[in-house]
Amino acid sequence: MLPDGHPHAWEVQHAHLHLPGAFTKRHIATGGQLVVTPQMRDLAQGMPSALERGAAIAVSGPYGAGKTTVLAAVAAVADVNTAIVNLPRRATERTQWEEIATAVTGTRPTGTARAMQNHTRDYLTAVPTLLVIDEAQYLGQAALLTLRWLWAHPFPTFAIVLAGSNLFDHLKAEPSVDTRIDRRISLRHHTTDTMLNLLTAHHPHAAATDPTLLAAIDREYAHGSWRKWSKLLLTLTNDWGITGPITIADASEAILAIDGITPNLDPTPRTRTPAKARR
Repeated sequence: MLPDGHPHAWEVQHAHLHLPGAFTKRHIATGGQLVVTPQMRDLAQGMPSALERGAAIAVSGPYGAGKTTVLAAVAAVADVNTAIVNLPRRATERTQWEEIATAVTGTRPTGTARAMQNHTRDYLTAVPTLLVIDEAQYLGQAALLTLRWLWAHPFPTFAIVLAGSNLFDHLKAEPSVDTRIDRRISLRHHTTDTMLNLLTAHHPHAAATDPTLLAAIDREYAHGSWRKWSKLLLTLTNDWGITGPITIADASEAILAIDGITPNLDPTPRTRTPAKARR
């Protein structure tokens, strides 16, 4: 979180300067840099207006499509209290609200779920806050309705971002929540061509690698997933200390270590042998 009025506030192109060190170590290989995507810009640019009117925004995409990175980048340039909540799967309503109240207020609450809701509401009345619920596809109907109750309050400065996999479909099951979503941002796995362009901007080792090999890695292993590419680059660079262009041998060994599969990374085009004519 940036101080109020910081010159980089909501300017996501500066997010790399303010990302927490723990996030960078976990998600970005040494020498790499954050790549600003259109979804990051969309979410960040609209946030000042969203905070003024108490808006609710939904971010949805498949696993590995970059939701966590989008949320981290926007949080890094926020100049309001930013609470990011990762909801555990199959958590009770009380546990969910314990996580939300702790993230918002900075202290772990006690008491019933209702007491935590009221404590969170009182805090939000006084402190400008962006509340981000990650893995929101795990929210049950009761929790969704309670969040709707929360963001319906006229807080002076507040917005909520719900993020999750296949989240739009999940929200449709509760129309009273779905119809109150002000904006939807969709993520998806990238095509190979797009992924290669992003990778060359992301890390110098990828930029120095034969594009046909990168395409083969994406085809056989990553399938346009940021998460899978991040694991591969972290393994090669941080864990094994490999520098320079990625080789077939190194990529194959790393993918075997990560996924337990031996990929076919032969970058040469595959040709089909004509079948012999039947007599």
